[in-house]
Amino acid sequence: MKFNNNYSALIAEATRIKSEVALLDYFFKLESIGAIRYDGKKGKEFFFGFDHQKTGSISVKDQANLWYDHAKGEGGDIIKAVQLFEQKTFAEAIQRLSNRSDIVANGYRAFYKQNGDTEYDIEIFKVLDKVQHPALLNYLCSRGLVLADILDVAKEVHWKNGQDRFFAIGFPNANNGYAVRSKVYKGNLNGGGISAFSIGNRPQSIKLFEGSMDFASYRHLHANESFNAIILNGTGNLTKTLCARVGEDAKQKGLPVHLYFDNGVGGIQATTKGIALISDAQDRSDFYRSKGLSDLNDYLLAEKANVCNQKR
Repeated sequence: MKFNNNYSALIAEATRIKSEVALLDYFFKLESIGAIRYDGKKGKEFFFGFDHQKTGSISVKDQANLWYDHAKGEGGDIIKAVQLFEQKTFAEAIQRLSNRSDIVANGYRAFYKQNGDTEYDIEIFKVLDKVQHPALLNYLCSRGLVLADILDVAKEVHWKNGQDRFFAIGFPNANNGYAVRSKVYKGNLNGGGISAFSIGNRPQSIKLFEGSMDFASYRHLHANESFNAIILNGTGNLTKTLCARVGEDAKQKGLPVHLYFDNGVGGIQATTKGIALISDAQDRSDFYRSKGLSDLNDYLLAEKANVCNQKR
């Protein structure tokens, strides 16, 4: 179907696609060509992941026809999925989905119906208040960090998926879950959401970070500073509601709001959004963005490398 710059026809077709084209079929198609893997079903959600992930981070709600990547903090409908996985524009994604003949992965629905007991069954069985596993301490070291940088905020979380067991550094989030990080895993357990902490006894600012390693890096660089920290755990969590809440909190407490988001498309868009929606919010990323570095952790690692070179 060609739309020939007919915006009304384009939107009408988008509405039809969202209601008629099964998102789950599309994800099984991606799985059939090796783009992602299928990890099973938990409750009413189907989970998919990438090869580098121990546990899949993408959940698909079949009835709602929506998906969400808990590791990246983004999601949406089938059109957004095609835009992301196939690098297409909105119009190109609609054009692609208008021809549905190659969307369905033949046999995958039938396979699931025959093997419906396959479950994505995560169970958190141990949480330690202090991170102590040598592998996790080594991971911190590889990021230029020490235990003090996450002390009193992060936990050591152990969970299992079926017979497989895993562990990682976990930052509690607002939805009673954890944003977990290790050398081999990055994602969310029991749902995503922001993490919020108060550092020190007399906070002088409200600071928003894109991820937990950015927060820990800032704390490493400014060990004696007191501030209220909000970790997005994915730029998709920078909602209008959150921005309004941060703005109101800053106004009531008379505190400035500082943004430390990544030097990438998502981070730059989040910075623009934050400045637009939070009164007097300030972008504080210039010290690493101006050096062409991706984020606060890259800056920390670069600083440590410079110190090592100067000592040689």
